[in-house]
Order: sequence, then structure tokens, then C-alpha cells
Amino acid sequence: MAKNKVVAWFFVILWAIVLYLTFTNKMMPAMDLMAIGMFLDAIVCLIKS
Repeated sequence: MAKNKVVAWFFVILWAIVLYLTFTNKMMPAMDLMAIGMFLDAIVCLIKS
């Protein structure tokens, strides 16, 4: 359970950074970070299954 909480908090922080970058009009770093986040999320889903 603790491991899932750590991963969940990691993704919350990651998406908050993406949201900040989007609102400050830094679209390319936001898109790069979004791609990394989606890839990491897919890896986590693959490991869990």
C-alpha cells in the first residue's frame, strides 16, 4: 500500500508540474514531461498486471 501511495504522489506532482508549465506558456517542456509521465504510467500498469 505504501508503494502505491508513493507512486500516486509522484504522478500528482508530475501532473502539477505539467499544469504549471502549460499555464506559464512553456508548451514544449510540458509536452515532453507529459510524454514521460504517460510512458511511466504505462510501465507501472504493465508491472502491476
